[in-house]
Amino acid sequence: MNLGDLLGLVAGSSVEDWTILFRPTFRHRIVATTKPDGSVERLQSDEHLVAFSYRPNLAITMAYGLVEQGAYELPSSNPFAGENARTRYLDVFLEGRLAHRETVVAVDRHRCLLPMPRDWNPPIAIPVMQYSLVRLIHDLAGPPTDYDEYFTNAGMKRSDTPWP
Repeated sequence: MNLGDLLGLVAGSSVEDWTILFRPTFRHRIVATTKPDGSVERLQSDEHLVAFSYRPNLAITMAYGLVEQGAYELPSSNPFAGENARTRYLDVFLEGRLAHRETVVAVDRHRCLLPMPRDWNPPIAIPVMQYSLVRLIHDLAGPPTDYDEYFTNAGMKRSDTPWP
């Protein structure tokens, strides 16, 4: 299975295809916190908020929620620029190995998860498969809001651009 096939399978799946596994996810990373002078103060353990197993093929799993940037700044022209945004990782695993890492933007005080575009200049083209993958994670782990409404309001449009 190549990466395109794997992501196509995941992006084309439905919420019912996944088993949700709450913390602990056993997908940790160690992060150093620093003092004002730049020296290491201490080490912290961080982990994904939630993990998922693909019921039709348990060799395929996902994990979502590691914070990439706690205060992500959207371009001022974006309607969600005034609200707190943050970026989180969505990791896709095959047989326990990281196969793909997608950055997801949580906008409007975490009221919606949106794909990270290559370019924030309108019109914001999002490949269909990327749109579907982030919509899936929004439905699985995001807030109960209308993904398509937020997607449109953010100025995003689905495109046939190759991805990843």
